Amino acid sequence: MGRIQFYGAVSLDGFLATEDDRLDWLTGLIGLPANIGQETLSQMASAILGRVTYDTIQADMTEDLTLNPYNADIPGYVLTHQSRSDQGPLHFTDTPVVDLAQRLQAKGNVWIVGGQQILTPLLAANLVDDLYLQVAPTLLGRGKRLFGELAKPQTFELQAVHQYGPLAEMVYRRQN
Repeated sequence: MGRIQFYGAVSLDGFLATEDDRLDWLTGLIGLPANIGQETLSQMASAILGRVTYDTIQADMTEDLTLNPYNADIPGYVLTHQSRSDQGPLHFTDTPVVDLAQRLQAKGNVWIVGGQQILTPLLAANLVDDLYLQVAPTLLGRGKRLFGELAKPQTFELQAVHQYGPLAEMVYRRQN
């Protein structure tokens, strides 16, 4: 049984993206190591992302989208109610995120990519095992938050802290 793991970055004030879904505050950082995330992302068996995250990443790409450069063949599942054709290892689905994550977890580690519409239901269902949070040295002031409201608090234990150029990464494991 795999682990369900969020791996992503936020601004210093906790935003995942600007109000208009831009990530240039993150992608424009100087001094990011070329192999950032390799150890974690190479262990992923699948990925779940939201349509807005997918569209944002796709718009910023100058060539074909490779969701995971350390494991390019992993299947990715884009949650959307729009009718879209699958594109190679990317599948478009309206399957509820909790159901999809549980199904994929049986096959290995699941990478959660995206914001609170994906992450919050998984947290509420107590399914997120690990949070890999990279904090960028940027204050956005407003934007789209990573975490949504939860009915009850959840506790995670700090496992490690790393520095990757300008990013501080904190690794948390869910407490049962």
